[in-house]
Amino acid sequence: MADKDKYTNLFLSSLSTHCLEWRCGLSVLAVMQSFPFHHFQSHPLPPNFIYLSEEDKNFVIKRTPCIICSNYKEEFVDSNNQNSNDFGGLIDYNLSTFYQYLKKTNTMENVLPNEDDINIFLQILRYIQEIDYNETIKRGITSLISKIKGFETNLFELQLLLETLGYCSILETKEHKGLLHQYTNLSIAPRKRHNSDWHYPVDFWTGKDGINKKALNYWFGRYISVPE
Repeated sequence: MADKDKYTNLFLSSLSTHCLEWRCGLSVLAVMQSFPFHHFQSHPLPPNFIYLSEEDKNFVIKRTPCIICSNYKEEFVDSNNQNSNDFGGLIDYNLSTFYQYLKKTNTMENVLPNEDDINIFLQILRYIQEIDYNETIKRGITSLISKIKGFETNLFELQLLLETLGYCSILETKEHKGLLHQYTNLSIAPRKRHNSDWHYPVDFWTGKDGINKKALNYWFGRYISVPE
């Protein structure tokens, strides 16, 4: 079982050090909070399946995703992929990616966040709380983040960080929940617009949704305590 405190420690410690691989494990751990234990469950096979050759049947079965998690039955895990978590968050929702992130994070030393890390995180939260009522997270925070002293980032890394807070249910909406208590298949989760490049649930978040203080306390209550 993953150590939640270690994962949140590494996430916070990444803020002043820009060590992105420390930031990745929390995104998967958040998804795993409600990820259902299940065996592979295939989508219904096409009506003409029984008439296919054995070779074609095997091909169809291999290319039919699980109805619960959208992964394939024979998901390939590349144990030699050493660069999969250098982005600072989830870039896909394959089980092989989840495995790599958890495996690598579990082998890391537990690095405790320092005062700079906590201050950076508090400033990020403050900027989020100041976003206008109908403003999206993308428009509301990206122009302000460069003002945080000691926090090195770019738009893509910032997006992954905020999406992680979404998976943690810290940034969610009433209709579009994070993964702390409610499972959503992120591979087929809805988007606010068909061409949106942000992911569920942060894609739907606006200033009126605020911060889920219960979720914030659950993940980061060791360092940040806010009244619910």
